[in-house]
Amino acid sequence: MKVVCTVTLFFFGLRISSVAQSQSSHFPLCHATQLSFAVDDENGYFNGMSHSGTLLVLRNLGPNTCTVPARPVIVFEDAAHHPLSISSEAPRGMHPGPVILPAVIPVGAEVTSEIRWVSSDAFDANNSISPAYITLSIVGGTLRTKFEGRLFGPADKQPMYTMTLFKRDPM
Repeated sequence: MKVVCTVTLFFFGLRISSVAQSQSSHFPLCHATQLSFAVDDENGYFNGMSHSGTLLVLRNLGPNTCTVPARPVIVFEDAAHHPLSISSEAPRGMHPGPVILPAVIPVGAEVTSEIRWVSSDAFDANNSISPAYITLSIVGGTLRTKFEGRLFGPADKQPMYTMTLFKRDPM
């Protein structure tokens, strides 16, 4: 993938500029109707030592290559589709952070992101929430899939999760 880069040099009073454009800028944003959304626990790969997680999987079912934000906002919901008070931990080095290029999804391909959370009572007193769904807002709508898991946090704070950037799944 090429990265957007502008270089301006001043050499003896001459200004020389070079611009390279990102491949992702050539593709439109994915529309919710062209994507499938699923979670995959990878046969328990994320489970252990009071932690759990899952893989978020977006597949492009549409006729064209498109892009999604590499770090979209996800929302956990209860069985009645009400948002739950669960938040994402800010990734290290993201204050305000680097520019994150969108994830490109070719036709028939997938992008994946790992989310992880505390899944057992690892605190003296705790706050736990068991979501029924996880949602992802994309241009044209909201993608929703069933979620099984329990997120724990300290009694005085909401449960939190960590999330990696969406990247192309090597399959």
